[in-house]
Amino acid sequence: MSRCFAAFLNFKKMILKIIHSGLFLFVVFMGIKQGYSMISGSPEIVKILESLSFNKTEILLFGIVTLLSGILIFHPKTFLAGNFIMFTTILLLIVVQIQNQNLKGAVIEIPFLLMNIFLVYLKYPFSNAFLN
Repeated sequence: MSRCFAAFLNFKKMILKIIHSGLFLFVVFMGIKQGYSMISGSPEIVKILESLSFNKTEILLFGIVTLLSGILIFHPKTFLAGNFIMFTTILLLIVVQIQNQNLKGAVIEIPFLLMNIFLVYLKYPFSNAFLN
């Protein structure tokens, strides 16, 4: 009976590691993708951010910060800093959208904000502390 329970716990731990790693990779991918889209001047992103009163220079700087946060999250020593930077950029987008009375856009950003909080809570997924 205890062997079956131990196997179940190992399976549960393995599933959590897979979900955590997938979430980590998704957050990094989205940060890099969105940052690159802003830097390269993707028409969709520019249109959205210009509707929130961002000018071209602000969009470029916002893209650089977003891209940098995605890259920082990937390295274990800068994981926390990258998450805080990305958390701050998402929070800024939420505040600006609320100021512009775009509640739908603000609500859409909340899951991305929660993903960063959840990642910080779970810590870096490929560290020895997590793998044991």
